[in-house]
Amino acid sequence: MPFPNNGHQCPSTPVAQLRGHADGPIHIIRFTPDGNYVITGGNDRTVRLWNPTRIDPAYRPPPTLSTKSLSSQEYYARQYSQSYGGGDDNDESMQQKTQYHLPSALPIQTYSEGHVHPVHAISTNSSSTILLSSSDKTLIATNLVTAQTVHKFWGHTARIESVCCLGGTGGGGNNNNNIGEEIYASASYDATVRLWDARSKSKDPLVILDDAKDSVNCISPGKGKGVAQIITSSVDGKIRTYDLRKGQLITEDISHPVTSFSVSNDGTSIVTSCLDGIIRLFNSSSNNLVHRVDTRKKVFQKFHTLHKGGNYKLECAFTSNDEYLVSGSECGTVVVYPVESSSRGEGGRVLRRHTAPTCSVTSCPQSSRPWLIASASYDGTAIVWASEEEAYRCMNK
Repeated sequence: MPFPNNGHQCPSTPVAQLRGHADGPIHIIRFTPDGNYVITGGNDRTVRLWNPTRIDPAYRPPPTLSTKSLSSQEYYARQYSQSYGGGDDNDESMQQKTQYHLPSALPIQTYSEGHVHPVHAISTNSSSTILLSSSDKTLIATNLVTAQTVHKFWGHTARIESVCCLGGTGGGGNNNNNIGEEIYASASYDATVRLWDARSKSKDPLVILDDAKDSVNCISPGKGKGVAQIITSSVDGKIRTYDLRKGQLITEDISHPVTSFSVSNDGTSIVTSCLDGIIRLFNSSSNNLVHRVDTRKKVFQKFHTLHKGGNYKLECAFTSNDEYLVSGSECGTVVVYPVESSSRGEGGRVLRRHTAPTCSVTSCPQSSRPWLIASASYDGTAIVWASEEEAYRCMNK
């Protein structure tokens, strides 16, 4: 299978499990903008904060006659050497990796105040001080440190599917770019996007964007220094880019119901996951940023050979070096596709650990850790993945 020259940075190995949510699906998983932490939202009506690369010292692995006298660190070191000590990725080796008991990542905080429904959408601002989350039709803003609710916003007539802070990811996560830090956005099944001002005493939305003809299921701020844009996707098959400074709307017709999208970290490409089971990569023909939507009219690659889609909302994400595309799958796998110069979209790796549809994926935004990703599944598990070269270091950090 074709891979870039630095294939050693490709995520391939499960290194930790995020244990703590009650029984039921984990609907959403995200890295914080600094890349140091992961947040998850579950059917148990909680949001949880984790350190994905530190082992929880309070968790005890299942005891056996041969391991009950070992410490957690010794136990996982032995398990790692047995499961990843060498050999090819044949069926027997892959089965060993699937059965390997994963250490628990370190839980840091639980946020339950105000959540009376399952959590389907989460995000943070760029300084990682405010957590945005949904509880059915309500948008909740929580202090990430104190776990106290700061704001609640009502107005949607159907469930909120995606949230973001306008300054959440703009400028590549540069904390000096705080444009829109206190402007929140929510997208809903009611086919609207609403903008909220955290500085105002009014609970009415600043703006209601109602151009979509069907559910709006994904929203993201535009990338680039000083860019004041919102990008949305909808089941009506459109990607809409709102330029808030110019008051301009640019609509791109994907021709298939879109369930999610992701913008590359260099700002030159956008990838869409569609209900026909195909992931489409729109690549700029120049070095213009993605907010120059006139440069991304052509489908550069299609990915569909290794993942299964068509019934669920599947997320996709670029790794921080933009060389790999990560996708969930309805068969319970996580798929990593190489983003190549070829337009065929062939090759890739299938990561097996989940046993139910894996609908949410996220990648570490740190440029030094393109090999680190995480996934969440309807089987109630969330898994942290790394490249095989980095797996042992992650587990013993």
